[in-house]
Amino acid sequence: MAGVFNEAVLTQKGLALLAKAQGGLTTITLTKAASGDGSYAEGEDPSVRTELKSKKQEFQIETVSVWNATNVLVKFIITNYIDALHYLETGYYVKEIGIYATDPDEGEILYAIATAVTNQWDYMPSYNNLIPSKIIIDMLTEVDNSANVTVTMPNRMYLYDIDTGDKYELGIKNGLMYYEEVEE
Repeated sequence: MAGVFNEAVLTQKGLALLAKAQGGLTTITLTKAASGDGSYAEGEDPSVRTELKSKKQEFQIETVSVWNATNVLVKFIITNYIDALHYLETGYYVKEIGIYATDPDEGEILYAIATAVTNQWDYMPSYNNLIPSKIIIDMLTEVDNSANVTVTMPNRMYLYDIDTGDKYELGIKNGLMYYEEVEE
């Protein structure tokens, strides 16, 4: 079953950052995404959160695309296997997801949050040493009429051949994309 989430909302710190960006004082720099299993009561206001209730994992943002004049679509992948040193040992229900940004005055902040509808959660199992599990998240996030949105992403990523288990580095160097096999 696919998880069902309530509409994402900007946190109070996210709204303050948006106001700074609209005033031309900064750009909105999205830094990462996170998932957790924190539970929210009906009517509870997630916009007051400064952190997820029970953060379990953090992920890089894969892409950001302009949706309309006031929103961007942020894509990230929740997975139980990043590499041989970073994998999920205990499964959990994905009940909350967040997008983080850099505030010039406060550092990294929880910018936007979405909570899952009760009993409509996805389960992220622990890694079973076979094939990684993945949940692809597309999260619509408000940036209003802010002129600039920046995404902080690493300049390389790792891919795994599901047949052989070989690991490959994919990156950009001097403006050219490359991939090469790497040893773990």
